[in-house]
Amino acid sequence: MLKCLYEFMSFHSNYQKLSEFIILLTIILSGFVTTAVFKLNNFNTFPNLDEMLWYPRSRIFWDKMCEFDFSGLVQSLQPGITVYWFTGFLMKFIDFDFGDVGRRIAEKEAEGLDFNAVVNANDAAVYEAYNAASFAFNVPLLLLTAIFFILFYYLLRKLKFNRIIASFSVFFIATNYFFVYWNTPSDKMLNFFLVLSFLTFLVYVGGKSFCNNGSDKINDILKISIVKKDASNFMARLASGIKFGARKRKYLILSAMLGAWAVLSKISAMFILPFYFFALVFYAWPLDKQKIKSIVKDYLVWLAVFIPVCIIFLPSIIANPSEVYGLFFNDSDNSVLEKNYSGEGYFSGLQDYFTLLVNVTFMSPAVFYFLIIFLFLKFKKKYKYLFGSLPGKHLKAITAFILLFILMVTLISSNHDTRFMSPAFMLVNIFSAIGVYAAAEILRKKFKFSKVIYPAAALVLFLAHLFTIISSGFLMEMVMKKVVGIE
Repeated sequence: MLKCLYEFMSFHSNYQKLSEFIILLTIILSGFVTTAVFKLNNFNTFPNLDEMLWYPRSRIFWDKMCEFDFSGLVQSLQPGITVYWFTGFLMKFIDFDFGDVGRRIAEKEAEGLDFNAVVNANDAAVYEAYNAASFAFNVPLLLLTAIFFILFYYLLRKLKFNRIIASFSVFFIATNYFFVYWNTPSDKMLNFFLVLSFLTFLVYVGGKSFCNNGSDKINDILKISIVKKDASNFMARLASGIKFGARKRKYLILSAMLGAWAVLSKISAMFILPFYFFALVFYAWPLDKQKIKSIVKDYLVWLAVFIPVCIIFLPSIIANPSEVYGLFFNDSDNSVLEKNYSGEGYFSGLQDYFTLLVNVTFMSPAVFYFLIIFLFLKFKKKYKYLFGSLPGKHLKAITAFILLFILMVTLISSNHDTRFMSPAFMLVNIFSAIGVYAAAEILRKKFKFSKVIYPAAALVLFLAHLFTIISSGFLMEMVMKKVVGIE
């Protein structure tokens, strides 16, 4: 497994030129610069929404795990288990009264105020009191963010998206402070692990193509060897077939691991359990008996990895199942399977979509504009040549994921905040990046521009994005009202 992870993160097969890796690092740096500007413009805010709530939770989780006490590990309906794993270790090494968080919230609630009046209040005194804890909490999150960008780019290249599209996809996400900076820790983890799990899954099913997997390749080798009566290279070909299957299967295994971590971050990631099965059917269509067997086998392998990983990282599933049961079936209005699953959530949610659209376009307007450009050019026959080299089946799968995930959140939740749908919106950036590529190619063809148009476009977009952040004095007030809910 460690060998698979090492090979997965290896760059030699995809970063053929050093310049490509340098460009990626530059994009990541631009993202951190963007978040730094946002932080300077909103100095007394914590790097994550609801961040203070997670300090004591992470510390409690690690204390219990170190004592092999598997009760009380589920402390939130999120449940945010991956947040505890990544941040709790450092929480153990700082001298801090974590009970102070609860006391501050209780004081505000006694005054009739929401908990956001403490944890997201842009209060200088509160921020100063928790500054050291915030630093320790965010070091692993920033490291994970950088790793996410690298793997995201790697997977897009494996899916046959070109350098321009992969680079601008990372660029749009990296420079959107909402996704990578000012989001709740559990939503941030959900974004990272769910998106990576999905893209890794696409690498597997796309590479397999249900006619070229390891076992089929071995059968082909046997048939060719019998027909040609050539046994000289049989063993070498057989070893090649086995290696081919193992090489592809690692992506299925990694997808399951990442999917488990996504579900442990937020229960909404359970969406992938049915979705991946139908994705296997979609990539195998039209079906026959052999393909059905292959689909069932792949899905069972995925589950065989997914379930143990969930248990390993959340032992309460076995040791204290009632805690986990409460995540799904709960009398409170915050349970995952709420009463408004009947459909009320969908109809009440329609009125929220204008606000949601405003949030998304305001925080990253370029993404919205280039998405419109992509949709316009995609359906014009005149520009059909621009999209011929793109992985069409993968784009259909990504589109289905985006639409169905948004619909799922709308159906099962009465809260339609943008952040709950952020994994889907992160994938939208791929289509916006295609819009940049298509528009630039049209300009290059018409005006004979060189490829310098791409870094020039990135620089313009980056400066425009910084200008949007710096010039928006009412930004925090707007986000507080629309996203968090503070009036």
